[in-house]
Amino acid sequence: MYGTMNLPPVTVATHDYNRLMSVAALDNNRRKPHREFLMSELRRASLCHPDALPEDVVSTTAKVTYRLNGGGAPRAHVLVYPEDLHWPGAELSVLTPLGIALLGLRVGDRMPFRTGQDGAWHEVVVEDVQFMLVPDEPEAARRSPDRSGLGDGNSRDDLDRRLDEALMETFPASDPVSVVICGRS
Repeated sequence: MYGTMNLPPVTVATHDYNRLMSVAALDNNRRKPHREFLMSELRRASLCHPDALPEDVVSTTAKVTYRLNGGGAPRAHVLVYPEDLHWPGAELSVLTPLGIALLGLRVGDRMPFRTGQDGAWHEVVVEDVQFMLVPDEPEAARRSPDRSGLGDGNSRDDLDRRLDEALMETFPASDPVSVVICGRS
């Protein structure tokens, strides 16, 4: 769909990647053009542990300021999952074409996207990622007991092991997954 365009690199936190892949896998028939765009972006994404995600990368729970089509006033929204939409004027669903286009971009990146399969092309430019809220999942993971018997579940090795297990369960060995170790810039 977007193969001939020069696309910016995208970096996605592993918890967002796993959750969005699950949504895309379960959503075979609904929002088909959006699903294909989401899958293409996830396939080309570099993965990063949420704690190591650079502060200028758009992720869910991040407030992003952007412009559409090179002009107009800047807009700002918090990128959220559809079930977490509480203030539609202040939030943007990550499953909309614009939300998918923004996910994983860095400040200064430009990303083309379409609102529908035959719709007009648009371009979003990320101007700022103002803050990132702490996602709920890590807190729940800290409170949950370690069922492996190998420790308290909070050590770096335990977290890496759980991440490896989640990735192995989510993706068959035949699916290529690019995992990078990110450092904050």
